Amino acid sequence: MKGEIINYNKSKIHVGLDIGNSKIACLIGQSVDNNNIQIKVLGFGQHISMGLNKGEVIDLHKLSNAISKAVEKAEEMAGLRISNITCNITGGLPFTKITCDNIEITNDIIKKEDVLNLLNLDKYKSKYEDYIQIRRKPKAFKIDYGQEVGNPIGLKSKTLTLEAINTYVNKNVISNLNKSIELCHLTVNQFYITPEINGISTMIKEERDLGAIIIDIGASLTSIGIYLKDSLIYSSFIKIGGIHITSDLVKGLGTESEEAEKLKILHGSTEVNQLDNFKNIDVNLINEKGELTSQNFPKSMLIGIIKPRVEELFELVIQNLKNSYPDYTKISKVIITGGTSNLNGISNIAKSYFNCNIRIGKPIGLLNAPDLLQSPSFSCLTGLVLKSSREQNNKWLYSFFKKLREYFFN
Repeated sequence: MKGEIINYNKSKIHVGLDIGNSKIACLIGQSVDNNNIQIKVLGFGQHISMGLNKGEVIDLHKLSNAISKAVEKAEEMAGLRISNITCNITGGLPFTKITCDNIEITNDIIKKEDVLNLLNLDKYKSKYEDYIQIRRKPKAFKIDYGQEVGNPIGLKSKTLTLEAINTYVNKNVISNLNKSIELCHLTVNQFYITPEINGISTMIKEERDLGAIIIDIGASLTSIGIYLKDSLIYSSFIKIGGIHITSDLVKGLGTESEEAEKLKILHGSTEVNQLDNFKNIDVNLINEKGELTSQNFPKSMLIGIIKPRVEELFELVIQNLKNSYPDYTKISKVIITGGTSNLNGISNIAKSYFNCNIRIGKPIGLLNAPDLLQSPSFSCLTGLVLKSSREQNNKWLYSFFKKLREYFFN
């Protein structure tokens, strides 16, 4: 790292590493005194993603090299070296599921050990043998006759039931991702799935409390999450994203991937107006002789290629929710984020499927941030830093059982 090393209070430094399928991005932030909803940006860096396919590592060294370059740029801007990070995970189709477990209580008085035993109970371990549980958060405790209680310790009951919110990730995916990061001499404090993090960076607490669906349309994956009572209660991933729109443009126009991506960013839209039939776009393409040439296409043709793929994406999201969380229809707000959410008119397409309030989710809570970071493309990156800061400000330890002991027994 070049440049002068600046001395910071290390306890206030938080680093997010967003490992995506199109880019690797690193953000170094500093928590603000007496403020757990904002973070001061110190350093930012990004690099094209390599060695990754649909969130899964296919080349350790290529991915490690890309991570190193993104981190080095952030370090140089911040004037400090980092060793610990908070990271996202998207590969292997991670998911969040609510489970219900119960135990019988000896002598009908609930003890600390009963609560811990129930919290540690994982009846679904054999069902999801290729996955590991990275998060288990109590949703509700219930005693006899289904009565919901806050803290069950000391209460009289023959049984104790726990509704818990569980997050599972693929064992091999998280292991390979961790190895790639370790090659950069970095340590992961915590992994988070994208929907959980996006809820932190794009929503205010009232939205997370009342209920909202968060949809992140990434390069090759789209994540779906549902927040209610300030907790992520459902999440899933589907294998479709912005890269599929780019691929459609390549096939439909006969151009190269780089040109198609540029067209999507500069002229991409899902809405046609009367002028689009007369507005021509200059496209570089390969002719029958294999030569690079230029040709004009009406913008309406571009939209005609993009719109069906966007509609397919939302159809798959709706089908996913219908199959796994039918109560999604009770949610009155949908937030769309990720790079593809920059497409003009995408909110209106979403509204035709959800029939509720739709908005584009941009990062909130950043101070001194460059304009680039205000884009939906960096919602996950921002959320990783905000989450790390809030965890520390709340004096919650990363260890799951230590957090629970603090919650119940202090």
